[in-house]
Amino acid sequence: MKTERAYAVASPSPERAVHRVAIVGPRRELDGVPLAEAPWPGVLVDRVVDEAFDTYLDGLGGETLAVVVVVAEAGDRGPLRVLRSRPERLRTRAYVLARAPARLLSPVEDDWDVEGIVDLDRLTPEALAHAVENGLRAYRALGTNPLIPEYYLDATYNRIFDWFETTKWDWRELDLSQIRRDLLTEPEIDILQESAIIEFGTLPGAHNFLREWADEYSFSSWALSWGAEEARHSLVQCRYLHEIGIEVRAKHALYKREPYPIGENRAATLMMNIISESRAAEYYKTLARLTREPVLRTIWRLLGRDESRHARAFFVFCKELVDRAEENAVAAVQMAYVWLADRRRGVKHPAGLFYPHSSSTSGLRQIERYAPVMTDVADRKVLAMIRNLLDDESVQSVGDLKAYLRSKVA
Repeated sequence: MKTERAYAVASPSPERAVHRVAIVGPRRELDGVPLAEAPWPGVLVDRVVDEAFDTYLDGLGGETLAVVVVVAEAGDRGPLRVLRSRPERLRTRAYVLARAPARLLSPVEDDWDVEGIVDLDRLTPEALAHAVENGLRAYRALGTNPLIPEYYLDATYNRIFDWFETTKWDWRELDLSQIRRDLLTEPEIDILQESAIIEFGTLPGAHNFLREWADEYSFSSWALSWGAEEARHSLVQCRYLHEIGIEVRAKHALYKREPYPIGENRAATLMMNIISESRAAEYYKTLARLTREPVLRTIWRLLGRDESRHARAFFVFCKELVDRAEENAVAAVQMAYVWLADRRRGVKHPAGLFYPHSSSTSGLRQIERYAPVMTDVADRKVLAMIRNLLDDESVQSVGDLKAYLRSKVA
């Protein structure tokens, strides 16, 4: 094996690690593969004889292997078979150098996850550098998230899509021209305004989900649907207020536009949202039961159903993480304990915690005072979900969460 430090790749890795690239093929072909004369920062290029490739991979141990370029003869793809037989090398990107290559990948090459085929007879240092650069970029894009499946439809997003998509409400279910202003109370109007403002907090929530889950596509895809639905919650309540002569100032949406800090553990972030969605669901459902105005009753009922659906979906993604690692379970329970344990200063909700310059905190307290048992009902549902997360029926109270955490920390 011959190792060279090359310098032709234009973009060094943001991981600031030295990435290995292996050029594999018959001995007589290897020296003829041209490398660019300018350096490739952060890249080591190994020329490996094909019959020694298995031993080469053994020698790498835990080192990364970003790109493999296989010099193939007359359909011989042995090194590819060796590469893909090793699960720890599934992230490695592969290219084939072949004479008179077909325009499209063969089924076998596609099965072995080959990125592309380069014409060996027309190979130049620049063409090889271009393939390696693309391979490095593809390698970095794949990341190290263990939940990424091999096939797109194996993702959790696909699994929950149907029930989530088919349970949406339709704007045609609402007719704001039928509002009975005489049936509204002043406290209900105040709560409606606060509720519309609180819902503006989902804008930075959607923004942060895409930042915190930057190395995957499953939860991120669902988060786009979640954000679109939550945006409707503010819109429909503001439209209702407009119909009764009340305008909501745009400043309230801007107050909540700045992103809040990214969480340290994704399961904990999801648990925070399970709690906030469960509480919101119960608030809306209770408010719908209490109001006499039929259009507002319909709106709050639909929003309550939305929030229940959201809590369920957040739970599915959280369960996926908790089942994979105990540290995720502990982080989720820690978050639950923080949000459920002490309500002496009022109910906790991200909209109030992260935006004290907005009216959300006082608004949440106003809603809680209007129907004080709502939070208790919601939190019992959260505890039920935590029992499911942990597969532990002994978790019946906040005190049990504390006991669980003590058992894990000790």
